[in-house]
Amino acid sequence: MKKYNITFFLLFPLILFAENQIKVCENKVIHLISEEEITYLQLGNQDLLLAEIVPEHSNLARIKAQGEFEGETSITLVSAGQLYTLILTYGTDPENAYLLQDFESREADLYLGQLMSREDLDENCRRILEDQKRRGRSHKMDKDGISLELRNIYQSNDVLFFEVGIKNNTDMGYDVESFQWWIADKRQFRAGNTQEYQLRPRFQYYSLAYVPAQSSVREIFVLPKLNVPDQRILRIEMLEKALGNTGRKLSLELENRDILKAENL
Repeated sequence: MKKYNITFFLLFPLILFAENQIKVCENKVIHLISEEEITYLQLGNQDLLLAEIVPEHSNLARIKAQGEFEGETSITLVSAGQLYTLILTYGTDPENAYLLQDFESREADLYLGQLMSREDLDENCRRILEDQKRRGRSHKMDKDGISLELRNIYQSNDVLFFEVGIKNNTDMGYDVESFQWWIADKRQFRAGNTQEYQLRPRFQYYSLAYVPAQSSVREIFVLPKLNVPDQRILRIEMLEKALGNTGRKLSLELENRDILKAENL
């Protein structure tokens, strides 16, 4: 019986991803549509394909072949804690779009061996939430009854914990579309040729999606240690889920000196 069980688990990954195959070509952009934000994307061979998470819609990934190729390559994505590995082959008439959740996946534990153990990660977050004190200079923005505040920054073994508070002073619930993190130029330099790139936290404690009316909530985001160059800032954005472009967007801007003051856990 033991021999049968070992054989099953060795074959399981091959069976799991056997149907995860799509075709690509150079004349058509293929979109992968996820029900949740796509937090990770990696190509097997960057010489054969172009692929990225769509900046304006983080639940979309687009793929295009750079030219005809033989054989196969792969793309790996993570969304909603699930790891998807898709096999890509060249074809002249591929589909336009695929729903990512239609493919087979397995649980993605991205934290083991990269930041710290999942147990330590959860324990540090609980310790932070048990402490009600604010430390350091507060960063806060209010807009139409919604408040976004960076309460504290902590660090442990080169891992940063950002404690964020959201307060809803209105009589209607606030639906969170997403949190976005950017390294960007300071305001006075944005009129010209600006550059910015997106960061993706490795962990979010509550995966907060809703703030009830007349309530306050706290959330924790975890990132590896980082350095913000001179003349640049770390911008944290909270986007509201709403019809059209009517959602409120609140943002906070931090400098490198704020991060260097992170308190030890």
